[in-house]
Amino acid sequence: MRPPGWPVVVGLLLVGLAGGVPAQAQQPEPISRLPEIRIVAPAEMQTLGPRSSIPNRVDVLTDADVREVRPQVVPDLLERLPGVTLQNEQGTSFQPNLTLRGFTTSSVTGLPQGLSVFLDGVRLNEPTVEEVNFDLIPLEDLERIEVIRGPSVLFGRNTLGGALNLVTRRGEEIREIVPELAAGSFGRQQYRLRWSGEARPVDYYVSLTENHEDGFRDFTSARVSRVFAKLGFRQGGLDATVSYQYSNDRIMQAGSLPEELLRRDRAANFTPGDFFRPELHQGIVNVRGVLDEHWTISANAFVRALQAEQFNVNFLGPNSRLLNDTLSAGATVQLAHRGAVAGRDNTLLVGAEYTRHRVGSRTFEESVDAGRTLQADVADTQDAVGVFVQDSLVLVRDVWIKGSSVVLTAAGRWDGLRHDIEDRLGGDSGGVHRFDRFNPRVGINLNVSERLGLYASYAEGFRAPAFLELTCAGPEAICPGLQVGVAPDPPLKAVKASTYEVGLRARPLAWLDADVSGFWTEVADDIFAVAPTGTTGVFFQNIGRTRRQGIEAGVRGRFGRIVEGYLNYGFTRATFQDRVQLATPRPPGTEEIRPGDSLALVPRHRINAGLAYHPWSWATVSLDVRYVASQFLRGDEVNRQRPLSAYWVTDVGASARWAGLEAFVKIRNALDRRYETFGTFAVNGREADHPVQRFLTPAPPINFLAGVQYVF
Repeated sequence: MRPPGWPVVVGLLLVGLAGGVPAQAQQPEPISRLPEIRIVAPAEMQTLGPRSSIPNRVDVLTDADVREVRPQVVPDLLERLPGVTLQNEQGTSFQPNLTLRGFTTSSVTGLPQGLSVFLDGVRLNEPTVEEVNFDLIPLEDLERIEVIRGPSVLFGRNTLGGALNLVTRRGEEIREIVPELAAGSFGRQQYRLRWSGEARPVDYYVSLTENHEDGFRDFTSARVSRVFAKLGFRQGGLDATVSYQYSNDRIMQAGSLPEELLRRDRAANFTPGDFFRPELHQGIVNVRGVLDEHWTISANAFVRALQAEQFNVNFLGPNSRLLNDTLSAGATVQLAHRGAVAGRDNTLLVGAEYTRHRVGSRTFEESVDAGRTLQADVADTQDAVGVFVQDSLVLVRDVWIKGSSVVLTAAGRWDGLRHDIEDRLGGDSGGVHRFDRFNPRVGINLNVSERLGLYASYAEGFRAPAFLELTCAGPEAICPGLQVGVAPDPPLKAVKASTYEVGLRARPLAWLDADVSGFWTEVADDIFAVAPTGTTGVFFQNIGRTRRQGIEAGVRGRFGRIVEGYLNYGFTRATFQDRVQLATPRPPGTEEIRPGDSLALVPRHRINAGLAYHPWSWATVSLDVRYVASQFLRGDEVNRQRPLSAYWVTDVGASARWAGLEAFVKIRNALDRRYETFGTFAVNGREADHPVQRFLTPAPPINFLAGVQYVF
C-alpha cells in the first residue's frame, strides 16, 4: 500500500527532475565539479574557536558522515564515537535514548536529562522536561555536528555531560537539484528533494523530506514529514541567514516486552496503540558582522511553536492522553574581540541570552465506560536568562619548537530560570520557583607542536528542575503514565556538576590521528524518576551525590586513497555516592542504594571500529562493528538482578558514484544477532495477579536500506 502523501512526494521529485533539465536557450558555462574533499577534524570550529585553545574533548562529524552511515536520527550517527550508547526504550527507530559519559538525552519524559542539543544556536531541549525529540531534527540538512563533552560556559544550563551543536547547510556556488529515493526492510520508504545554490550576495537552500516505515514490531508504523528552507546573505563583513522548518510526524510506539513474551515473539507489541504526534513550526535568524579588525558581533533570534500529543495504553486503569502546547522565543548576542594583551594573543567572548517559554499541558484519562476525562490542566511561563564571558590568552609561543604554545582559558556564566506554574483546574500545583547559579570554567592547552597537544580543565554546570518534574515532585504527587501531576511546594533542588578533564590530541604520522581523554564528574542532587510498586506512574526526587568517571580513546587513519578506518574505546563508571532509599517497581517497593552501586543502563565498556575500502575512485565498501558491555536494568539500582547481556553488532555497506548519480546499500545487524538495548521492571497488566516482571526492548534483526540520488 502506498503511504499517504506518496503522490505528492513523487510529483515533487518529478518537478525536481524537470527543473534539472537544461533549457535549449543560451546557458552560462557550467561550473566544473571537483572531487569531494572530506575533512575529518577541522582545525577551527565556528562556535568554539581553534582546537589549540579548547581544553576539552570535541568530536566533529560532517555531512559526508551522514551520507556514509545513512542514519535515521542523529544518535545513530553519534554511535560511532567513543563512549556513546543508544537504548531503544520506545520501540521505534525515531526515538532512541542517547547516553554519553553516563548522562542521557532522550524524548522519553521522566529520564534525568543531562545533555544539551542546539540547532543553529537554538536550544532544542523542550521546556516540559528538557527532553529532545530527535525525529524533529533535520538530519539530512546538517553540515556539521560538534560533540562538546563536559559542562560548557558557552552552552549554559543543562549541559552536565556535554552538548551537541548542530549546524545546518546553506546554498553554495554550484547550483544543485538533488532528488533521492530509498527503500528497505520493514516497509521503509524515503523520499527527498533538495534544491540549493547561490546568486551572490544571496544563497538559498530548500529540502523536502518524507519518511515512512511499517516497523519490525507489530503496529509500529511511522511517518516523518519535514520542510526545511534557509536563505543567506553575504556581503562585506555581514553574514546573515534566516531559516524555517515545518515538521509533522506520527510515530507508533511498541515499548518493551515481558521477557517471557520476548522469547516467543520478538516482533510483538504489548501495548498496541501508543503513539507520539508532534507538529513543529520553527524560525531562526542568525547574523554575524565584522565591526573592525578586532571586534565581531553575532546575534541569534528564534520563534518555535510545538504541539505534541502522546497517547499511552494502560492495562491497569484508564488510558492516558497528554497534550502539550509550547511557544518559545528568544535571542542571544555575543561579542568577540581578537587582539593582544601585553603583546600576547588574546580572544575574549562576552554574551547574553534570554528565552521565554509558554507551556500548556493537559492530561486526559480515557476508557470505554467513562469516555475522556480531564485530569490535569497546568501551564508554565518560563523565563531563562544567561550571561557569560570567556577569555583565552596565549601565555607563551614558540617556547619548545616553532608553532608551540601555552593557552590559558578562563570563563564564567550565570544562568537564571524562573517557573511561574498555574493550575488551571484550581488545584494547588501552581507557584513561582526560581533557580540560578554561577558556573566557572578554567583550562589550559599545552600545544607542543602542530602534531601534539595536551589539555586539562575544570568546569561546573547545573540543571534546574523542569516543569513536569516540579509538578510530580514527591510520593504524594505521582504522575500517572509519566504525565503532569500536582504537588504543592516542590522540594526539588537544582542539579550541580563539577568535571575534571585531561586529554591528548596527536598526529604521530601524517595519516594517523589519535585522541585520548579522561574525565571525573561529581554530581550533587541528581534528579531521578522513580516508580513505586503497584503504580503505572512516577515521581521525581533528588538522590544526593553521584559520580561519572571514565576514559575515551580513539584513532583514525587513512592509507593513501584506498583504505580509511577508525577504532574507539570508551570506559564509563557511573555510581551512586550516597546511601539513599529509592522507590522501585519490584517488591517490597523500595531499595536501599549503597555508595558504589552502578547507575542503570550505563555500560562500563564500549568499543566501535570501522573500515572503508575504495577499490576504485567511484566505489566504496564499508564495515562497522560495535560492542556494548552489559547494563543493569532500570529499577535495579542495587545491582542484584541479571543485567542486559553484552552484544556485538556488525553493519556493512556499499556505494558507487558515476557522474551525478550515486547508489548505495546499507545492511544493519548483518550477522542477524539477537540482543536487547533496554530493560526495566514493570507490572504485567495482562496477567491476573499483575506480577512485576522484566521488560526488555529487542533490537531489530538484519535489515537493509538501498537508495539512489542524482545531482543535477
